[in-house]
Parts: sequence; C-alpha cells; structure tokens
Amino acid sequence: MKVLMVCLSAVLIAVFAEPEAAAEAHPNTRSQYPAHSAYPRPSYPAPAYPKPSYPAPAHPKPSYPAPAHPKPSYPAPAYPKPSSPAQAYPKPLYPAPVDPKPAYPAPAYPKPSYPAQAYPKPSYPAPAYPKPSYSAPVDPKPAYPAPAYPKPSYPAPVDPKPAYPAGPTYPKPAYAEPAYPVAYEKKYESQYEHYCDPRKAPKCSNNGTETFCLKDSEYPVKEVKYAIDYDPLVLNKYADVADQSADNLVDGLTSLAEEHFDYSNYHGSAFEKGHWVGDEGYICPSDVLYARPVRAVNADGEWRVIVQNIAWPGYTQTQRIETCLFPGASCRTLAACYRSECLQQYIYHRMLSFDPCDPQKGIFIDIYKMPSACSCHLPQFH
Repeated sequence: MKVLMVCLSAVLIAVFAEPEAAAEAHPNTRSQYPAHSAYPRPSYPAPAYPKPSYPAPAHPKPSYPAPAHPKPSYPAPAYPKPSSPAQAYPKPLYPAPVDPKPAYPAPAYPKPSYPAQAYPKPSYPAPAYPKPSYSAPVDPKPAYPAPAYPKPSYPAPVDPKPAYPAGPTYPKPAYAEPAYPVAYEKKYESQYEHYCDPRKAPKCSNNGTETFCLKDSEYPVKEVKYAIDYDPLVLNKYADVADQSADNLVDGLTSLAEEHFDYSNYHGSAFEKGHWVGDEGYICPSDVLYARPVRAVNADGEWRVIVQNIAWPGYTQTQRIETCLFPGASCRTLAACYRSECLQQYIYHRMLSFDPCDPQKGIFIDIYKMPSACSCHLPQFH
C-alpha cells in the first residue's frame, strides 16, 4: 500500500510540472503556445484528494505441493579414526527404574527321559600284597590232663554159661567165593567245600563281580561262635561306632539330605541336559552305604568271613562305602573342555575276621580294601 501511494504522488507531480520543463521536453510543441511572460502564472491550490482505500485482494495464497525430489545418498566420509587415550570417566549412577521387570513364572517343560547308557563294569586285577604273618594267640588253650577214673569191678554172673563137652569136628567145606559187585561208594561233598580255596569267590559275590557281601546265606555261624568261645577276649581288640551317617561323617550335610540325592537325569555324558541341570547331590554321582559287610576280599585277594552280630549278637563292624555310579565319566556341571573325570577312591579298613579254610587261626584282624569316595579329577593343561 505504501508503494502505491508513492507512485500516485509521483504522477501528480509530473502532471502539474512547469510549462518550461514540458516545452523543453517536447520541442515540437513549443512554437504553438505563447511565451510564459504573456500569461500570468496561475496559482492552484493543492488538491485535497482523499486517501484511497483499496480492498484486500481476494486471491487466496496458492498452495504448491512440495517437490518430490529423491533424497540423495552420499557415501559416508572415511575419516581416519583418531587415536586418543581413553579417558577415565566416572561411571554414572542411575536411579533404579520405577517400573521393575515383571516376574514371569518359569515355563513348565516336560522332563525328558533319556535311556540309561550301559557302561561295562571295569575289572581290576587283584592287588598282590604280601601275605601277613600272624603270631600265635597270646592265650593258648590250656592242656588239661586226662581224668583218671578208677576201673569199676563187676561181680561174676550168677548163672554162668554151662560147659558142654566138645562135639565132633567136621571139616570145613570149600565153597567158591561169590563174585559180588563192588559196593557203590557215594562221595558226599561238604557244604563248605569251596572254603578250602580262599581265593574262590562265594555265591554271595555274584559270580565274583563283587568284592564284598552284605548278605551271605552260607555264613558259618557255628564255626565263628566256637572261635569266639575259645577266645572271648578277642572281641575287645576292636570296637565299632554302630550309628554312622552323614550327620557325623560329612561336614555341612545332613543324613536326610544325603538320602534324597537323585541322579536319575544324569547318564555320564557331558553333552546331555542332565549334565547341566539336576537335583542336589555330589559333583560325581555315587552310591553311599553305611553297611556291615559279612564277607570280603582282603588285601591279599583271599576271601574272609567278617565277624558281625549274625554270629555274636551285639557286636558289629560298620563301614562307610561310597561307590561311583559312572566311573570315568565327566564331572557334573563342568564343560567338556576341562576333560574332567570321576575317579573311584579306596581306603584300607581293619576288621575282625575268620578264615573258614583254616579255622585253627581263630579270630584275627585282617585288612580290606573298600571303596570310600568318588572324586572329580582335572588333568593338567599344557
């Protein structure tokens, strides 16, 4: 609007300009009009024109669509990575989130069942230990003299046998000897015939696959009782703690917890699920028994009968026996790269024993190699 007013003012000034200026501007018309001096110069009042008001243009502002130019893609500049020392900024402390992570229940997946792997039972050679020499019992059986009983004198019979005169003598006829067959001699085998070979495994050893027996149907009860009656002080040579369990033999573990160890998901392989997850138990699965063996192989590889309450009530010999369920297998929860291995450990026990093959020894103390623990072994890394 302001520009329009400036233009209109310029037009009015040009219209009312002096005639000389107009004549100079147009020389052809100068001769048609008289000189300025002949006419008085009129004075015109300045026109009072009202200020025009122009309506606002009713043209709406056009809206042009935005140009659809594709956005150019420039390659990222490959600036060299500056090498500057890492600055040690203090770790900021953020407040705990207001909305904690919701706790979802653990998914209940069905428990997989894996077939049990049949590992062959290793066979260990019998250790060749020197046979111990035992001294004669301190208290030998006293030798009592045979009793001297007086020979009784019996009276002569009241009715003696009458004496008859000798009869005639006849010659003995000669008869041929009858040819009777030789009488059958049946050989009766003793119930304890195998005792004569102390290295022969008894029936309770499951054909020699076990080194000790917890039950024995051929236990020589009478022979052991007789040996104890012969030397009753022998039971004082060895005492026993009858009540044994994890409560007094394993630190930090109760007998109730040890009895409920479950290794049903573990099958001895480091690449199965049961190797990484499972219930409470030892890192090497084992079978723990607090048992009283009645027969076992001693350190020389010979079978001996062990004195228990079967033969003498009230007297027991209790041992803690721990056997590896998977000897040589990987330890639970350890990766296969560690090359771990479960090893069977043994310990020597001394127990009062009886030798059925040589009952003259009586009751004596013998040494036995019994399984005591199943330990995890890690080999040396090179």
